[in-house]
Amino acid sequence: MNKKNIIKLIILLSICTSLTAESNVNFSGEIETRWGAGLPWTDSNSSAGRFLLGDTSLTGKLDAYYNNSSALAEGSVSYDAVKGNLNFSLKEIWFDYTLDSWGIRVGRQKTAWGKADGIDITNVICPSDMSSFSAMTSDDNKLAIDALRFSLTGNQFTADAFWIPFFTPASITLNAKKPEASLWNGEYALKVSGYFSALDVSFYSFYGWDDTPFLNSTFSNSASTSSSPALPSGKNVSGEYKRMTMIGFDTALPIKETVLRAETAFFPMRHFQKSAGNTEQHNELSSLVGLDWMPAEWTFTAQYYFDYLFGSINALERADSYQHGITLNISKTLLNETLKLSLSGVLGFNDFDSMIHPSVSYSLSDQITLTAGAYIFLPGPECNGKYGKYKDQSCIIIGGKFSF
Repeated sequence: MNKKNIIKLIILLSICTSLTAESNVNFSGEIETRWGAGLPWTDSNSSAGRFLLGDTSLTGKLDAYYNNSSALAEGSVSYDAVKGNLNFSLKEIWFDYTLDSWGIRVGRQKTAWGKADGIDITNVICPSDMSSFSAMTSDDNKLAIDALRFSLTGNQFTADAFWIPFFTPASITLNAKKPEASLWNGEYALKVSGYFSALDVSFYSFYGWDDTPFLNSTFSNSASTSSSPALPSGKNVSGEYKRMTMIGFDTALPIKETVLRAETAFFPMRHFQKSAGNTEQHNELSSLVGLDWMPAEWTFTAQYYFDYLFGSINALERADSYQHGITLNISKTLLNETLKLSLSGVLGFNDFDSMIHPSVSYSLSDQITLTAGAYIFLPGPECNGKYGKYKDQSCIIIGGKFSF
């Protein structure tokens, strides 16, 4: 982040602060810091005892309301002490107009689909930020999309239709050329929800781009001569985004202190990475069933999920057609809800790899919250697995947050 952007941010914060003196305008935000060091059993050359996380950030949010109109702008500036990087992020900026039965929102916005906890099934509309370990372990690791949203509201239903003219990919380290910004390369999404006395139901459809690129491999040849033919001289690897379609639904059934959840998504002829480069298309079915139990100051959440590819996958990088696992989250609040203890984890049944996340948070005041915890990644007995490959990112974390 250069000096000009820092000056612009300071000016923006000054304007936001002055605007709060007027009616219907609110300015809020938070200062947060998180430090994390590698646990002793990680790689001694790259992780053990070394700081893997050293982030400090300032986030500001401006809300404005005037009759049926509203607007929101949220941005943050963060410093990574491990890498020495200063970054600016515009998280959301939009305006909308809402009446009793309909509304319209335009701008950079976030929305969450589905009822799964920590697992994406139908939640494909906003891409993930996978650019760093800090981003992946953040409570809010979804990126906003530039969209026009049209909403209808009834007594027992809502409907949201999205036109997303500009593609936002997931933030990853691999560079790939985005699809051309044009009318024919837009994305479209629809969510329809019904709210009844016995249960809630939502239906989803999405036509757009897979937000992570696929690798294409081509070979270059040397120039042929009169004495020798053209021979392979190198391998060129590039990234390419592919079209994707998704239809799905979810439902939630409350029973006293318990909520039963289910969610399913079907992806017709989705692209998957081949071992030798390029892609192969398969029908894909993802699903999840979950249970939430919330007695007194306790919260228990358990989920079983699976993902299935139809047809032969011998040419794919993926090892199993049927991938499945479970997640578990247990938390309890104490001391008049100022202290919270939690333990969450995920276990993959294919490789028996896992991630375990214990944490504790204490509200020192209404503004200040202190936290401590760990991320522990364990590989399976025969191979790393999806979570096991991050075993050398296992670390203990301390942090704090000031809200204003």
